[in-house]
Amino acid sequence: MRVFYWQVERMRFAESIDEEKFVIATYYLETPMELEKAAEALAAEQSTGTWVRVAFESDELIAKYSARVLEVERLGESNGINRGRLRLAFPHGNFGACLPMLLTTTAGNLFEMGEFRNIKLLDLEFPESYLKSFKGPKFGIRGCMKALGIRDRPMIGTIIKPCVGLPPKKFAEACYLAAKGGVDFIKDDELIANPAYSPIEERVSATMEMLDRADEEKGEKTMYAVNITDEVDRMMDNADAALENGANCLMVNFITAGFSALRMVCEDPSVNVPVHCHRDMFAAFTRSEVHGISTVVVSKLARLAGGDQVHVGAILGKLYESVEQVVENAEVLKARMGSLRRALPVSSGGQHPGKIPANIRYLGKEVLILAGGGIHAHPAGPEAGARAMRQATEAVLAGVPLEEYAKEHEELRQAIEKWGVYER
Repeated sequence: MRVFYWQVERMRFAESIDEEKFVIATYYLETPMELEKAAEALAAEQSTGTWVRVAFESDELIAKYSARVLEVERLGESNGINRGRLRLAFPHGNFGACLPMLLTTTAGNLFEMGEFRNIKLLDLEFPESYLKSFKGPKFGIRGCMKALGIRDRPMIGTIIKPCVGLPPKKFAEACYLAAKGGVDFIKDDELIANPAYSPIEERVSATMEMLDRADEEKGEKTMYAVNITDEVDRMMDNADAALENGANCLMVNFITAGFSALRMVCEDPSVNVPVHCHRDMFAAFTRSEVHGISTVVVSKLARLAGGDQVHVGAILGKLYESVEQVVENAEVLKARMGSLRRALPVSSGGQHPGKIPANIRYLGKEVLILAGGGIHAHPAGPEAGARAMRQATEAVLAGVPLEEYAKEHEELRQAIEKWGVYER
């Protein structure tokens, strides 16, 4: 039988706090403990306490540095397991404007506690005094749209497929066709960064040359996000190589590289282009409804770190999140967070022209919609696939059903015949 030793420190409960001094965390918890005691145990473990009162844990120290329990909401009980929602306040003076220590405090040892059968960090709320320590996105929604001359419509983009294996010239050719067809944005797949068969210098140089050609032909600009993910001490070298060869956007796999790595790139003065944030591996700790960390928290932290464009899921796509969850993730990037710029939500994962109506309906016009296979697997090739995406966008903005618009737009007609139209 496991015995869970915790002293009850009533000083950790708070009727009111100076909210400017605290970051507030909301959790879902399943535990055999009484929820109030579990909440206090969490507060103690993640601030001044341990399983027993120690010699130097003075009342004064607890009063200044301990986490406070703000709210305990009972959600029910089953087979001896209590379910609840907890709100705790952590003094941000304990960790400062340091993302690793913020996460260590709000999502650290609590996942290891034996009597916390399931626990999920649902949200983090930041006061103005804390947000002032972060620069946030350099470009954000308006800056990204302005860089491409886009007004009153979504950005349309693609991921180059196949994901890996293309040498620089073939990769550049694929980019040219998609750009010529009308995409505004092209990104590396998250699986390619700086491999021996396609070094950043060669890939970016070849690609930007072809994009310049496409831009001249179509009369629009194209943004290319170069994946610079690497060991942390090599990421800025990759960024420099990309920028020196004409890159107009950088990309970071920010979960695998780390929030601090993302922040390092975003806040570096030499990085004067938007930073695209890919969240691969995030679902390892976000997918469970009862355990881990929510995507809302991931999105907020990416914005704090300075991400200009952040993946939020896929509207009616191949990923696990519901439409409602994707919309919530997108709203977090657009909601007010002090003076931080709004970040551009990215809808990606199983998209194609037939899903453009749903994307615009749920996410509006301030969104980047990415299609990989939905462009490169078009029956007439990637240029036609790109045209079909733009045609679908034009149809929606004009209030014309896709099937009707397709009667006079062959590329869209072929895409609809292959993939259909999703109207949810």
